[in-house]
Amino acid sequence: MAVITIKVDEVLKDRSAAVLDELGLDLPTAIRMYLKSVVRENGLPINTKLPAPACTACAEAPAAEEAPAEEAPAEEAPAEEAPAEEAPAVLLDEEAEQALEEDDLIDDVAAAEEAPAEEPAVVIDYETRAGRKAVAALFIDTILAVPAGQLTRWSDMEEALTARYGTEVKRPASVRWPAVNQDGAEIPYWRIVGERGAVRGDKMIEQSVQEEKLKEEGHEFVPAGHGIFSGIKVDGYKDKLVKW
Repeated sequence: MAVITIKVDEVLKDRSAAVLDELGLDLPTAIRMYLKSVVRENGLPINTKLPAPACTACAEAPAAEEAPAEEAPAEEAPAEEAPAEEAPAVLLDEEAEQALEEDDLIDDVAAAEEAPAEEPAVVIDYETRAGRKAVAALFIDTILAVPAGQLTRWSDMEEALTARYGTEVKRPASVRWPAVNQDGAEIPYWRIVGERGAVRGDKMIEQSVQEEKLKEEGHEFVPAGHGIFSGIKVDGYKDKLVKW
């Protein structure tokens, strides 16, 4: 195992660590991911080209001589329209990029809701941000389908999506999960319980909020776990799990 030591500006290090923490990553993991991208791309996975210099020779070139009027055709053919130039890429700061990613994920959820259930088109890809967002949209679509008063687990959804698409589907990591869908309605993360019905919250919802939401839907709780763990679980959760 090789050890790499690098020196970076303290502010850059702190800002980078803060962003990675939001994504559930740390600096060593991010650096390893970057190095793997170098191997996969067979080069740097970022644009390292400098902007093209301004053309000074063009301004100094003499204007083309106009053709004599007598040699001009009686009727000139209309000039072809020049192809529209592509808009230049816009560089976003970290906060704007994260907000854009969350908006894109909401759009992906909308697309998943509109897609036909029998033959959905999806690529299961965990290596790229776009791929992870697409997989997360499938899970959100599944969560939205859980009726009030019923429950599900991450493992149940993984099993159902795996059977549906004919390939293994796992909950993606490092994804910003939106709080609402395209209609502004809350995504019911509170209906996701632990493997044994535990109410422990998640990065999308706090435990206290989940407990309150489940109470509103008529669920009761009993102690969960043994020893030092003194949490709660939904009473009779097995009978309330959605059968996908």
